[in-house]
Amino acid sequence: MTPHYSIDYCPRCGAGLLGIRICGLGTNDPHGLVVCDECEAIWLEPDVATPHQYPDASDARCPKCSDPLWGPQSRWATREDLVQLDWQDRVDPELNGEPDDHVV
Repeated sequence: MTPHYSIDYCPRCGAGLLGIRICGLGTNDPHGLVVCDECEAIWLEPDVATPHQYPDASDARCPKCSDPLWGPQSRWATREDLVQLDWQDRVDPELNGEPDDHVV
C-alpha cells in the first residue's frame, strides 16, 4: 500500500517514497516513523540526515516499541496523525498519495 503522506524519495534505494507511519496506536505512546515503501529503511524522525535502520526481513518490527511494523497498532499516517506527531510541515504535498488532500 502506498503511503498517504511522504517527505521525499528514499536516499537509500532511490525508488521508494518515504512515507510517514504512526505506530503505538491504542497506547499512551503513539510515535512516528519514516519508512521507505520499497526497501523498508526506517528513520525515527522526519530527517533523512539522521541514521536509518532496516527491520529484520523475516519479522519486521518497530525499532521504538518492537511491535510488528505492519501490525494492527501501526498504519500509514492520516492528516490527524501528522498533527498529533507535529510532523505536518515535513510532508511534501507533491508526493501525497491523494493529490487533492493537502496538509494544512
